[in-house]
Amino acid sequence: MQSHGALEPFYLNAIRGFAARGTAVRVTIDGVEVGTVVAEEARLFVGDRASTDLAGFTLPAPAMLSDGKPHELRAVALEGGRDLDLSPMTVRAGGWGGGVTGVVDNVVRGHAVDWADPTRPVAVAAVAGSDILAIGIARPAGDGPVRDGHPFTLLLPRDAQMSGALLIHVVIIGADRPLAGSPVVLAPQPAATPRIARRAARPTTIAIQVSAPNLRVAHEWGDYHYAQQLRRSLEKLGYFVRVDCHDAWSSDNADVILNLRGRQRFVPDPAKINLLWVISHPDRLGQGEMDQFDHIFVAAEPHAKVLARGTHRPVTVLHQATDPEVFHPVDGEADVPNPAVLFVGNSRREYRTMVKWCIEQGIDVTVFGSLWEGVIPDRYIAGNHLSNDEVHRWYGGADILLNDHWQTMMTGGFLSNRLFDGSAAGAFIITDPVAGLAEVFGDSIETAESAEELKEKVDFYRANPALRAEKVARARAIVLAEHTFDHRARTILETIEAIQARPRRIDGDAGARTAS
Repeated sequence: MQSHGALEPFYLNAIRGFAARGTAVRVTIDGVEVGTVVAEEARLFVGDRASTDLAGFTLPAPAMLSDGKPHELRAVALEGGRDLDLSPMTVRAGGWGGGVTGVVDNVVRGHAVDWADPTRPVAVAAVAGSDILAIGIARPAGDGPVRDGHPFTLLLPRDAQMSGALLIHVVIIGADRPLAGSPVVLAPQPAATPRIARRAARPTTIAIQVSAPNLRVAHEWGDYHYAQQLRRSLEKLGYFVRVDCHDAWSSDNADVILNLRGRQRFVPDPAKINLLWVISHPDRLGQGEMDQFDHIFVAAEPHAKVLARGTHRPVTVLHQATDPEVFHPVDGEADVPNPAVLFVGNSRREYRTMVKWCIEQGIDVTVFGSLWEGVIPDRYIAGNHLSNDEVHRWYGGADILLNDHWQTMMTGGFLSNRLFDGSAAGAFIITDPVAGLAEVFGDSIETAESAEELKEKVDFYRANPALRAEKVARARAIVLAEHTFDHRARTILETIEAIQARPRRIDGDAGARTAS
């Protein structure tokens, strides 16, 4: 993990972390300051950071951290007021379970569980000294009883092995002690053998790259949740998959790089299989960027045709998708919210068209999203954020879900991910017109081109629930038949296998790769 500093993910009798040497760090628990400490302790770092000017800090753990209750631990650099990575972090003494079951090469496997809530996933980290080498999630594997915990896999970076034998602590993030069987020894990497141009018969590791800046804010970024859902589908096909936020983009320790193109550009390593999936911001693609990838997926049929004219690489359509295990109808669930009209999205400091039309027409719209304060009256704002496990309840519970698109995405035919998620959750959707909508959804999703048309359709469909239900059923059937992440994972696998089957010569830079 590349970082300006971080809290260590467990707190055995002390709160520890690291930052640039000389940085003053304020530590609070539940919003109350417990101390300010300067990063000046010598600590172990590995790989590229072994020679950086980072130093550790330690603060004795207050007695309250032993009470068995959850607490919010926060560490903020005084200069700039910036949270360290993993801050804020919920910590608790006791109630955790699990252990390490094996280490093979640079892969650590085990199981972990929060016995206070055995059904929830827990985050697990591998730590060497102060260096956080890998983070993974221990997820429930099924609906049966939890015995030893949920399985996890941690893929450690190869540059850590180059540092020699390392002692690795494996921990639940926020716990007061490491897992059973920890620490483990990471054996040094054997001497490298010359690389040949033909790749291994079956790539095993995929790195999905997203534009979310770092793990601390990743939960606020849609592409991070999108990538995690895709990861689960790819793992069903036998791959090891990690999701890299922008601050951790790297081709290291991965056979395949899948870049979800958003705000930032990635320069690929020509020795890897490199896939580009343009799911947003099509206007940001740079000159010659596509030529550096083995294959380009585009989440818009009209724009795929445009991009295909600008590269000699294969370009195919791959629409966005949904995870029906996350987005599903709310039938039978208790206390389902039932707003008349719902809009979920950040304001971007703009008066977004759908919301503007609602207010102009007196439509009672419920809005979730950030930066709406001062843009619309407070009475319309229900909250700044919906957790990913709550979104489906609001989508499916609303009479009408509204959707809109960036202008560049609308004209290019990039169908918003909300169309797929909302349809899977059983939402009746009205969206702004977007090229290619009818080719995918037929007439199961309504459109509105003006404030007056939106008002007319809101009134009509709220008064006719049976017509809403008919369109909802058709939209959901379309998504489940062709547009889940399992469908996308199989397409990606087929593409990887086709690329792998092609012999190639690697001439030293991405643009010079040619078939041999």
